[in-house]
Amino acid sequence: MQTLIEENIVEKFQEQGYVIIRDFFSTEEMNDLIEEISSTKPRHGSSCLTKGTMTFYSEVFFNNQKIQNFISQQKIVDFLKQFIGPDFWVRWDQAVAKRPGSGIFPWHQDNGYSRLKDEYYQLWISLTDGTPENGGLWLVPGSHKEFLPHKEVENHVTYDGTPDNPISIQTKAGDIVLFSSLMLHKTTPNITQGTRWAYVIEYMSLNHLDPTVDAPYFVVARDGKSHPEFVQSYPGQFNLINQIKYLDVRLKQLKYFLFERHQKN
Repeated sequence: MQTLIEENIVEKFQEQGYVIIRDFFSTEEMNDLIEEISSTKPRHGSSCLTKGTMTFYSEVFFNNQKIQNFISQQKIVDFLKQFIGPDFWVRWDQAVAKRPGSGIFPWHQDNGYSRLKDEYYQLWISLTDGTPENGGLWLVPGSHKEFLPHKEVENHVTYDGTPDNPISIQTKAGDIVLFSSLMLHKTTPNITQGTRWAYVIEYMSLNHLDPTVDAPYFVVARDGKSHPEFVQSYPGQFNLINQIKYLDVRLKQLKYFLFERHQKN
């Protein structure tokens, strides 16, 4: 029976681009996680996306052992390996506190921001209840099947089009939503008097490459087992196809390096 359930979940994800699991964590776990996130210094300081009463906490796992343990726990690994495979790492994490008066975070695919050429996986953890009124999550089922055009608007990268048939994802604290990095999504303004918290961890197969992330890299699973460790390299970096995919990125990085070196001289 468990195998059938897992197969159905994977099939739904492949077709719709997301799945929801209710009560995956307890409210107490979510309250503890909010405390850890709030008290941890982000790896690179304040996020440029923070605006008004909407605060972003990016790459908090780098400086917090408890968060590292949380995002690499076997319960999460067992769930994610159905979709990603047995070996994966965390390329990014980001918590968002939408306090009263927070505005919209516009429609986008996360690949629009990262510019990556492979799909990765967004584990959206609802740290508090999420509703259309307090800045909850909206998705467009099926929009993950292609790369969509984006444009830059102020400090955002937004979808250059009009979404078809969006749906509101209402969550309780402890629910999780797994969606593709190619899923078109947004969050709405918070018109309530409470704060809506969510924490998103971006997991990527060790066989895929992200040339924008610097070492060390945080591996969370090997052979389907929790195996948290920071490493200096991973298999996707040595794959020739991956290197060809990102040749344009490498050339830009080399051009920037040569420019900086020239400026110093």
